[in-house]
Amino acid sequence: MDMYKFAAQKKLRFPSTKGQLVVEQLFDLPLKSTNNFDLNTVAKTISNDLKTTGEENFVGDTTLDPHKEMLEVALEIVKDVIKVKQEENAARLNKLKKAEERKKILNAIAAKKDQQLTTASLEELQQKLDALDG
Repeated sequence: MDMYKFAAQKKLRFPSTKGQLVVEQLFDLPLKSTNNFDLNTVAKTISNDLKTTGEENFVGDTTLDPHKEMLEVALEIVKDVIKVKQEENAARLNKLKKAEERKKILNAIAAKKDQQLTTASLEELQQKLDALDG
């Protein structure tokens, strides 16, 4: 079953420093923050809860603890949201780098054109000026 569908059907909530969150709100959180209202803190909280949920049972009842299953799905969802946000950040950074490189190239082209203009002879410059005025 799709983990997001599971979360919707089970009304899964995620612990945060500002109360319980729904899946959609996870996408609004930063990866890290100074006030711990972030995905990293949510993931650590769920992971710690998962570690303390029920001891292993080597004999007897082998049914899955529903609370443990909820925590496992919650952790997988938070990890998926983190992955999505990291990919978005990488794409945004790549776009910024390309824009910066483009700007440098355009500046270099403009500098080359200026250099060509300044190395032209007086007669060539006069011809260009006459052509503009003509």
